[in-house]
Amino acid sequence: MSQIPDSIVLRRDRDLESRRNDIWVRRGLFALVCAVPLLALANVFGQRPDSSTGTAAAAQLSVSSPSHLRGGLLYQAQFRITARKRLAQAALVLDRGWLEGLTINTMEPAPAGETSQEGKLGLDLGPIGRGQSYVLYVSFQVNPTTVGRQSQNVTLYDGKRALVTLHRTITVFP
Repeated sequence: MSQIPDSIVLRRDRDLESRRNDIWVRRGLFALVCAVPLLALANVFGQRPDSSTGTAAAAQLSVSSPSHLRGGLLYQAQFRITARKRLAQAALVLDRGWLEGLTINTMEPAPAGETSQEGKLGLDLGPIGRGQSYVLYVSFQVNPTTVGRQSQNVTLYDGKRALVTLHRTITVFP
């Protein structure tokens, strides 16, 4: 039988007596790694759209867009305006939260005009007849460095008169 080297302690190095609980630490860390994709599948980190609706005497505004996002995500927001009375000059004004840390890829149908209103994005949609609906689709991408919560309010105007304001907040995960 060969001699045991001086630096080897059999109980510690061969039998691993002091490391009996280490397997549970490894299993726990592995479970944490597996939990992230499972939470993503459960929509904890976003992508499933949430709907918000506001109503006034002249029109109804509804927005369908995710409220939980993650960096790099491509998603679509849908703005639906249903006119109860004729809107002569419908316009949507999107808060800075729709622009900061997000990239707008497309808007369909293209608005008649775009303006900046104190850092907010104004979209001129033109007239909408009574009983008619106007649906605007906007495709976004979340910039990978964006993290945190931000306001995504949207206001529907007829000319200079505000009709409906929806208050929304998004959370962007890293």
